[in-house]
Amino acid sequence: MSNNSQNDLGVTETKVVHHPQEVDDAAADAKDNLGVIGIDEFRNLKRTLSMLGIVVVSFDLTNSWIGIATSLAIAIAPGGTVTLLYGVILVSVTFLTNGATLAELASVYPTAGGQYHFTSILAPSSILLAVVIQFTEDYTPETWHYFLLYQAINIMVLLYNVYLIKKTTWIYDIGFFWTLAFFVIITLTCVAISSPKQSSSSVWTIFENNSGWSDGISFLTGTSTPQYMFVGIDASLHLAEECLDAARIVPKAVMSVVGIGFVTAFAYAIAVSYSLNDLATIILTKTGFPTYELWIQATRSEAAATVFMAALMVAMPIRLNAMQQTTSRLTWALARDDALILSTYLSRVHPDLNVPVQALLFNAAVVLLTGCLYMASTTAFNAFIATCDILQQISFGIPAALLLYQRRPEHLLPRARSFRLPKALGYVANSACVLWSLITTVFYLFPAIRPVTTSNMNYAVVVIGIMCIFGLLNWFFHARNAYHGPRIEY
Repeated sequence: MSNNSQNDLGVTETKVVHHPQEVDDAAADAKDNLGVIGIDEFRNLKRTLSMLGIVVVSFDLTNSWIGIATSLAIAIAPGGTVTLLYGVILVSVTFLTNGATLAELASVYPTAGGQYHFTSILAPSSILLAVVIQFTEDYTPETWHYFLLYQAINIMVLLYNVYLIKKTTWIYDIGFFWTLAFFVIITLTCVAISSPKQSSSSVWTIFENNSGWSDGISFLTGTSTPQYMFVGIDASLHLAEECLDAARIVPKAVMSVVGIGFVTAFAYAIAVSYSLNDLATIILTKTGFPTYELWIQATRSEAAATVFMAALMVAMPIRLNAMQQTTSRLTWALARDDALILSTYLSRVHPDLNVPVQALLFNAAVVLLTGCLYMASTTAFNAFIATCDILQQISFGIPAALLLYQRRPEHLLPRARSFRLPKALGYVANSACVLWSLITTVFYLFPAIRPVTTSNMNYAVVVIGIMCIFGLLNWFFHARNAYHGPRIEY
């Protein structure tokens, strides 16, 4: 016997009444190990990802040490190596709490919607051109050069995700072992060859504050690089509906990627901190890619540094493939719940390709338009990109705050879940997640240096405001009447 209702959280519920033995049998046979809560999600994607498979995809997207490498200057400019090293430690601790919060929720609600569903349920190209610049003295990169490379990569990743992703999942295995192999090679090479090396006192204790802000603010704004090393940590959540035994595997995948990310990023950060010789040259390098200059200094060889850059160029398309794949699943999940304009179109899964083609096309179109923004204003484009750290952390903080508000009740976090924190530790993890969300939302909106001018102003707050306007328009013209929250069956 069943009946439908809408609870005070705005979630459509389908209540099914069983005899006790039927409940036990159903729980034993449930694919997603949802305990007393199951999810009616119209799952049209085939489940093929194993534990290793989902960890590999998630790490290929996150690739923490590459995140450090590609955004190095943001950390070392305001505080030197002190900001980089202690920032990695601080952010890794906060992401343990982020990961634990997400893992608990994923063990109960393993859906492609990820944080969006958690909240609904709980609520009351520059790399290639850098090499060209290094070896071609008279080459001056134009904005349209970056634009064309950007769009070419966007189209390549789109086509791969539409036609090949289901046939070549092994590409993520290659990416995983490729990046780990070059992590070891680059880290050991920097340590072994660099000369002279920085002293331990300068690496660990000298805070070089050139930002114009106080030391505390300078340090916190500089942690955006360590924060960036965990961008995409939620990838496994959005692939949950393509994962075997998702309620058990996804939480483990989240925590595994946090652990692997910390070990690789911290080891790499230590290696490069001892290897850099001329900080000013690294930050102001003509190539526009500070890590390239750092590798040249560390290895004392342009050829070796270029090989490292080539390895990075191999890894990045795989990372972008994973990013396009996981973000399309989030778009698809929103559309499936009728939360977006064009939901009927965006929620479709191609019967033969077994991918949400329309969601992939939509996301690629957004990326294309964002690239057009770069042609109009690099400042506006950079402001758009700068929101990724802030918005991701907010998406973690909201469900954590709602868990605290609801006092972590058993009807939302059943005892039978596969990933379960002790009660006190759960409160600590959720509280830390919320606190860090508040800190990053404030300080990542600060301009990097003072005095503040129109050219160095941080316009991320403007971009977030525009995103909110689009969200409100979507709500008033569509979701207000069509969206009723995720469908929960229990």
